[in-house]
Amino acid sequence: MTVSGKGVASRRRLGPAFWGGAGILLAILSVAGWMTLWPLHDPLANAGPAMGGPMPQHPLGTDNLGRDTFTRLALATRTSLLISGAAALLGAVIGTAFGLIAGYIGGWADAVIMRVVDALLALPAILVALVVGVVIGNGPWPLILALGFIFAPGFARVMRAPVIALRERDFVLAAKISGVRSTRVMAEHLLPNVLTPLFVQFASVASQIVLIEAALSYLGQGVQAPEPSAGRMISEFTRFMQVQPLLIILPSLAIILLSAAWNLLADGLQDRLAPRREPAFSLGASRRRMAASRTSSPRPGDHRSTPPTQR
Repeated sequence: MTVSGKGVASRRRLGPAFWGGAGILLAILSVAGWMTLWPLHDPLANAGPAMGGPMPQHPLGTDNLGRDTFTRLALATRTSLLISGAAALLGAVIGTAFGLIAGYIGGWADAVIMRVVDALLALPAILVALVVGVVIGNGPWPLILALGFIFAPGFARVMRAPVIALRERDFVLAAKISGVRSTRVMAEHLLPNVLTPLFVQFASVASQIVLIEAALSYLGQGVQAPEPSAGRMISEFTRFMQVQPLLIILPSLAIILLSAAWNLLADGLQDRLAPRREPAFSLGASRRRMAASRTSSPRPGDHRSTPPTQR
């Protein structure tokens, strides 16, 4: 059951921020899928002259080993998109479950869960990811597991507040009185009504994961060779920056573009799903208030609206 009201019904349409972010993500996904199924060149083989500039056979040039930069960059962006989306999804599943339990049950469960959440939020994400990488190994899937658990406490904190606000509503109390199990109440009555902050948090966390994955790969603790990674490409080609600056500029732009796309998506979702509220000092609101005051109060000397005095 979902709650509907005047504030929920009056919502903005999807704006340019959402469509811009979604368009960038769709374009990245399309190019990455194309390069995965029908690559222009083998990303691991010498396909042309070393340190070559853009040419018809290699639109973005080649690296120091003659490998095609376009193919490798597309596959690196695909890996970053996979890690950011999968890790954010894992964190959302874990954090939402604990946020629902803490907000709905309350009491000792809420106190224990939120103290653990506070402790985990105090830990630096990159440091925890480095430790997890040393313990369970490097690569995309260990990185997804590590980053998913790192960002799960943030989802729990975001989900707890709206659940606390909804657990005393009439439709939740009616379900409890009817004997509906707590798990079903949380899944069918509470979760559909708290999807707004969940979607926004998902896109925001995915944007942060893109930057963390690039930093870890730059340090050699993220995606390992021979699989391409934008962060590791920057680390490997720094010494060739003066000879072929595109080897540094292109992966840096890919990281910025992917992170910005997730951020635009988060901003667009927040604008779309948040209730529309008219600014307090908007021109339209002031004109309506002035019109209402003129119609509600008579002007000086105007006795047409005054009832005649009975004699």
